[in-house]
Amino acid sequence: MDTKDVITGSLIDVVKSPVTRICLFLAVAINFLCSVVYYGISLNVVNLQTNLYLSVFLNGVAEMPAFTITAVLLDKFGRKPLAIGTQWFSGIFCLMGSLVMIHGEWKVARMVCGILGIFGMAGTYNLLFIYMAELFPTVVRNAALGCGAQAAQMGAILAPLVVVLGGGFPFAVFAVCAILGGILAFYLPETLNPPLYDTMAGMEGGESV
Repeated sequence: MDTKDVITGSLIDVVKSPVTRICLFLAVAINFLCSVVYYGISLNVVNLQTNLYLSVFLNGVAEMPAFTITAVLLDKFGRKPLAIGTQWFSGIFCLMGSLVMIHGEWKVARMVCGILGIFGMAGTYNLLFIYMAELFPTVVRNAALGCGAQAAQMGAILAPLVVVLGGGFPFAVFAVCAILGGILAFYLPETLNPPLYDTMAGMEGGESV
């Protein structure tokens, strides 16, 4: 019976533990915010007043090097700095996008801001899959990842509602979400070098050392 208690866990255990509770809340919030930006920028091409097909194509192309660069830098700079940096990178260009939207003749600048914005957020999305898995012990990892995925879906639902407002407002919302996500990532632990734990007890014991 004792063995069974050690090797099993649930989402309730994640919330009860002071070690994992804050990580879960932060991870859920970051997934939600990133999803709003990621899907929102993709949908916001309708507001850019540029060639729709070209904008969608370039946004898709921008994601490929983002995935590659993130994978290469992940073990060099760590999860936390990249999570912060990629979100702020996206947030800065989204903020610039909200400013250039007021100039009718700056169509190319809008498209570039959108491309660079989704470039940064695609990098965040790529590393979040690894980062979240390393934040939680094996027995509750699936439950925690499920919460993060559900939060991301909620963000995807909200994104079109932001886009339909039009003008520079969507870019401004995306900038706030990306910058706030980067701030929240400051409070997550770095998982590059610490060991991965199998049980809640093991993680609590390891973190308390």
